[in-house]
Amino acid sequence: MPVVSGDVPEAYLGSWTATLANTEGENTRSLVIKQGSIGDDVLILVADGPTGENTYHCVFSAALTAAPSSGTRLELGPSTLTSGTPAASCSPGTASTLTLKDDGTLHRSLGGQTVAYTRTP
Repeated sequence: MPVVSGDVPEAYLGSWTATLANTEGENTRSLVIKQGSIGDDVLILVADGPTGENTYHCVFSAALTAAPSSGTRLELGPSTLTSGTPAASCSPGTASTLTLKDDGTLHRSLGGQTVAYTRTP
């Protein structure tokens, strides 16, 4: 299998999860960060949760917009919806920043909100 080179530091690569709670219940977020260069889609986000009597399932992608200067932050462009059910429940996000913390969590900040993700085995 060929080695893929790119601008994403190895510590970011892999799968990450988070759970958010709102008035409807628990909402899960799963991130996959893959290797790539500036302009490549390096983030895949799957969002699942309740919508009253039903549920939603949304899949987004986002491209790397800048190579990390110190290896501590990744800058991503706005997310793009790749699939969603129901589509009305899936709203693409703004540009975001990923930051690895000393405790091993990954923080995704966008639109004034930060969500902490933990690595999945």
